[in-house]
Amino acid sequence: MQYHFFVGNDNGNSEHDLIIDGRLIQQPNVNCPVDELPWSEEQAPESFIRNLQDQLVVTVDSPAARPGMYYVGKFALESGEVIDNLQIGIDMKCDMDLPVVNTLAQIAAAAVQKAYDEEKRIPDHIEVQADMATALPVTQHTDETSAKFERRFMAGTHHVTVHLGIQRVAVRIIFQFTKVVPEATPVIFTLQKDGEGNWREGDIFDEFTDTYGIDKKFNGSFFKDKRILHVDIGDGSTEYPITEGNKFLRQFVHGSHHGAGYAIEEALSEFNRLIHLPDSPRQFFSDVIKNPKHKYHARAIKTLKRPLESQAKQIIQNVKRQLTKARNEIDVICVYGGGSILMRSILYPLLKELCDEREMKLLYVPSDYAVRLNAMGLDAFVRGKIYEALKTKAVQPA
Repeated sequence: MQYHFFVGNDNGNSEHDLIIDGRLIQQPNVNCPVDELPWSEEQAPESFIRNLQDQLVVTVDSPAARPGMYYVGKFALESGEVIDNLQIGIDMKCDMDLPVVNTLAQIAAAAVQKAYDEEKRIPDHIEVQADMATALPVTQHTDETSAKFERRFMAGTHHVTVHLGIQRVAVRIIFQFTKVVPEATPVIFTLQKDGEGNWREGDIFDEFTDTYGIDKKFNGSFFKDKRILHVDIGDGSTEYPITEGNKFLRQFVHGSHHGAGYAIEEALSEFNRLIHLPDSPRQFFSDVIKNPKHKYHARAIKTLKRPLESQAKQIIQNVKRQLTKARNEIDVICVYGGGSILMRSILYPLLKELCDEREMKLLYVPSDYAVRLNAMGLDAFVRGKIYEALKTKAVQPA
């Protein structure tokens, strides 16, 4: 059984958002190495298929990462084991095993699910050829680091065993080509075109068109020649790249170590004290914040308010620095990323005032799109003509 997958892979500090074979997968970006399976008794392997990403256990044998068995994503987070995650402001993603292991695990799981959907049986082994676009923070992205990250996927064959209870499926993954781009820049593709290659329309622009009294026939063609200051607020960093049309302006590379993760880390000890836990990871705190029905939600929001205000002020200062460097020659400030949702009530009025003052528009991306915008852009990029041209050039003999 063989498949070819296009993969748009956004390896965030907190969340892992991938679009594999056209399907969006979102998981906490954590894992933990373990010595044995969590299941000792036989369970029907079919019972694992539907929610496989939520109970994902794999064994990885790859030239790009430490071999071993791993719990991945939500299953790792809820296992009570000591988890590995990306340390905000410290880890270089291109050097870490975690993005490689979690990417391989999710691709292998998607292959198992696709095989079961098509054949209605659990296969023994699957072969996957993959084309992938992924990204590094603009402050980490150089020719050297991007080439290093690309090599980790492309140099060699990756063997992943997906465990469905005590039954195993062997998945062999080969990356035909991988392109690593600066984070945030794929978003220009998402703003302009939808998944079918048409100019994007719809509710992603509703607030923007209402705010500025723009014609209801508005679509993504508006952005094709615009100068955009992106504010991509993540867990561990905020990126402030400037694009013009489809072009990334490298002279304006800037990022800062501010984001929701810093606010969460600052608030975490107080949160743990209030819920009578000696320790809990920030991903658990993040999950509580995202779930208004969680019994600790109100306490989590309360402890987070002041640290979030502090992070928001720092982000505003960095936006002003970029505007000064660009001589205010910006058409639109576009705000997105997981951290933008938490900070919206603080950031929106401050940024709107700044935009009005300096004669530019503010597109504060709705929460339904804010987190997956990068993955959507990477998916559009990996299926596009630019990627195909880069791949063709790369495989030609020197």
